[in-house]
Amino acid sequence: MKGWTNLQIRTLFLCFILNMLDGADVLVVSFVAPVLTQEWAVSDAVFGLVFSAGLAGMTLGALFLAPFADVWGRKNLIMLASAVIAIGMLASVLTTSVSQLMALRFFTGLGIGSMLASVAALASEFAPPRYRSFAVAVATAGYPAGATLAGLAGSWIIPAYGWQGMFILIGIGSAVILPILWLYLPESVQFLIARQPRGALERANRYLSAQGMELLTVLPLRSVASAAPPIRKLVQGDLRLVTLLCWGAFFSSFFTLYFLTSWIPRLAVEAGYPLATAINGSAAFNVGAFVGLVALGWFASRFELAVLIATFFILSAITMIVFGAQHTPEAVFFAGMVVIGFLVQGGFGGLYAIAARIYPTEVKTTGVGWSIGIGRLGAVAGPVVGGIVISAQLSLFASFVIFAIPMVIAALLTLLIARLCLKPDATVR
Repeated sequence: MKGWTNLQIRTLFLCFILNMLDGADVLVVSFVAPVLTQEWAVSDAVFGLVFSAGLAGMTLGALFLAPFADVWGRKNLIMLASAVIAIGMLASVLTTSVSQLMALRFFTGLGIGSMLASVAALASEFAPPRYRSFAVAVATAGYPAGATLAGLAGSWIIPAYGWQGMFILIGIGSAVILPILWLYLPESVQFLIARQPRGALERANRYLSAQGMELLTVLPLRSVASAAPPIRKLVQGDLRLVTLLCWGAFFSSFFTLYFLTSWIPRLAVEAGYPLATAINGSAAFNVGAFVGLVALGWFASRFELAVLIATFFILSAITMIVFGAQHTPEAVFFAGMVVIGFLVQGGFGGLYAIAARIYPTEVKTTGVGWSIGIGRLGAVAGPVVGGIVISAQLSLFASFVIFAIPMVIAALLTLLIARLCLKPDATVR
């Protein structure tokens, strides 16, 4: 990539891989849900608690663990989170009940939720200035890429090896990445300068040199830093309004996104499609999501990001309503899933780029983490409400109308962030 150094490309690639593993980690339950609801003889509403247990762990991880990256370092927290994810995934193979799987999904969710903000922050920091929104979008695109690959693998692994095979495959992948992160993932230069751990100047200059930037002769005077993450600053002064709007946008979009990603296979089966088609429909959604994120990142270097996000969200709401109005042949079903994934996830990924832009260095990971964490409350609610809606046997059209409304709300809040909370010289791109 022109204008990118090897370190910047490597960092973006690793951030992409981390999100790819997270996508597989999160979505694996939706792929095994049709099998487990029958094998364990549980209703959709009860199994919805498994989805929400994982998302609850992700919420708490984003709210209370992710901010420690501003204290311990982005790389250290990512390494710890990756270890938690690997343990949780592999241990899930041994579960024999909903309650056991819920406990391990919660544990795994703690790891996933705690790392996402750090990954977005590193992707933004280790990118040329004009490509920072693009870098965050590309890194975030790893999520649907991982979900897509997991979905495609699940269509033959589950029939051949059972649902346990999916957890083994993804758990091993999460473990293998650990030594690679230790060797090749850089620490945030901003963190090194702000916190000044042992060897900070040498490490910072090594990363600056690898990016072709001016080296530091000395570290700036260090302010007295708290051992606790600076959560309170998010709702003080000029940050208060932008934080509240950001939380609302994340909550609304998470609500719909996780309804779709959690229940697409089940909705498709209820609509009369075979299980393999239902799982591949989820994969089609994630193919569209991947393309949507990359497309939004490309457009973001040319147009105002907030307007792009709002456009994606509004079009996604319209597409969901139109698509849910009638039963379609399989080819049209796959095409519809691609378009909905393109618009919903494409716009959603842009929110990460906005959150990474609006917070200063000392609260960047905390701000992004809390935006994700509050959003996870919507992610917890979405699958639960989805399970209730499906159990109530509402039509696909009615279900999609219900979950299209939050996308419109997220679009309006995103435009408010751009209009009211961004300084004139801090154009969102």
